[in-house]
Amino acid sequence: MEEACKDQTIADRIKLWGETDPHTPAFIFWSPNGRCVLSRGDVLDLSRRFSARLTQKGVQPGDVVCVSLPNSPERVVVDFGVQLTGAVSMNGQILRSDGQDILESMRKAKCKVLVIDPDEGNDAWNICRKHVSIVSEDQHMPIATSVEVPTLANIAFCKTRKPESLFLKTLPSIETSIMNIPKHKPTDVAYIFATSGTSGYSKLVQHTHRSLMVMCFRLTEDTGMKDKHSKSFSSGPLGWIGGFPVYYLYSGCPQVLIDDTAEAVSDRLQFIWDVACKEDIQVCTLAPFQFMGILGRRDIWESSGKKLPMIVTGGQPLHREYLDTIGQLTESIFCLYASTEVGYVAGIGFRESNLSLFKENMAGVLASGVEAKIVDSNMASVAENTRGEILIRSETITAGYVDVPDKHPAFLSDGWFRTDDIGFIDGKGCLIVEGRSSDAIMHGQYILYPTWLEEKLARCPGIKQNYIVPVPDKVMHHEICACVQLEEGARLTGEDVITFVRGDVAETVRSDMNVVPKYVLFFDSFPVTKTLKLDRKELTRFAQKRLQLE
Repeated sequence: MEEACKDQTIADRIKLWGETDPHTPAFIFWSPNGRCVLSRGDVLDLSRRFSARLTQKGVQPGDVVCVSLPNSPERVVVDFGVQLTGAVSMNGQILRSDGQDILESMRKAKCKVLVIDPDEGNDAWNICRKHVSIVSEDQHMPIATSVEVPTLANIAFCKTRKPESLFLKTLPSIETSIMNIPKHKPTDVAYIFATSGTSGYSKLVQHTHRSLMVMCFRLTEDTGMKDKHSKSFSSGPLGWIGGFPVYYLYSGCPQVLIDDTAEAVSDRLQFIWDVACKEDIQVCTLAPFQFMGILGRRDIWESSGKKLPMIVTGGQPLHREYLDTIGQLTESIFCLYASTEVGYVAGIGFRESNLSLFKENMAGVLASGVEAKIVDSNMASVAENTRGEILIRSETITAGYVDVPDKHPAFLSDGWFRTDDIGFIDGKGCLIVEGRSSDAIMHGQYILYPTWLEEKLARCPGIKQNYIVPVPDKVMHHEICACVQLEEGARLTGEDVITFVRGDVAETVRSDMNVVPKYVLFFDSFPVTKTLKLDRKELTRFAQKRLQLE
């Protein structure tokens, strides 16, 4: 089956399921307004109609379309419509308050179309509209220009306000008998994903149809999602590789999501649990902070009397506390090791019968077709149970970063990819991942680059110097600790620092990407190395000791 999927494109799978049992549910969206179902036939029909709109405006196979929409029926239709056009869908995320990250991404990728909701309450549009000029009167997809993005030709307005859903209602009618799907190869780039870090600018990671379809096959096999009637739930954004509709594209399984364009959910954890129970979800993909948050609130789950068959999670090392969900929230938990660059690498499932196999930071057994090796600083392979950098070789590895003129050092000549993760392989062939070899902080499902927040915090009046370090946390893996040196005479408190970050920095990033330090420590000076450079490792140890988190 893996060999067969290598020769298919995303468009092939959209067409396959749209023409097979077209009335079967494909995507189910929940919001406080209720339940919205897109059948397989709906997905194919609406995606074809959006594809026709793109084609009419001159979008060609290989063109890049930037999609700046949250999870919603419209997001599915737009992403799939781009695929049916033969174009490349790029996730348009905005992390910076000035919008320069999305503009820089569009410029690098030579983006031709921006898909965005023009609602006055949409922050993304309010940012982007300052940098584009509309030069035609087409209400759906006007011609547009931008100094920052010279290749931009059109903006596709996607009105998602509920219950009107005007975008879906205004898509052009087409004669499906003459609607041809452009021919493109499995080795062509299908998606460009932006990394989840908050370094100010995201890396743009290209994936081909083949790499994504192989990932779909491997993850479906390892989680057992082969029954077309089984439902999956995902809390991840569709524009992230972690939220990619794996199970639908490979097995035709319905995917359940929360519609983030509808009325805001007041208690998201409660809402997620209620939806998962109502829909009889087979595989529920959640971040650790979500399922651990639910576990910690008995008022959410205890009275329901239900357990999910499987929770799938990833994004940070596996900790023993996660297994407390077994027997309470779920019958089993499947922890996977993956990244935007390499896709799905390894996984391991736990249930009550095999809890004794647990090891801290387990990533599990390599997926079929994946190779891994551990190397030292000289890139020489090391023995089992010996710590080193993790290298991966797999057909799911990215086709490369966008607009990187020279060969990136992460790509080795023999097909291996340097993950920048540290770990080892034990005597039973289990991969153990202990964290990043760089200074990045693994904060829940996000990666926080310390220098980014340090630059922001340096603007706080009274702070002379600051450094951000990670400290251990059972739920988030790392919590954020701000180490601060004050200017002479300054009388800042820890709460003052937190208030500054919350007001001046945190409001510029998505609400669930929490960059507010949990801890603030004050120092008269910082430890340095023999070359008088900051000793981050020593500073981290000092912070952990003072907080008694060793």
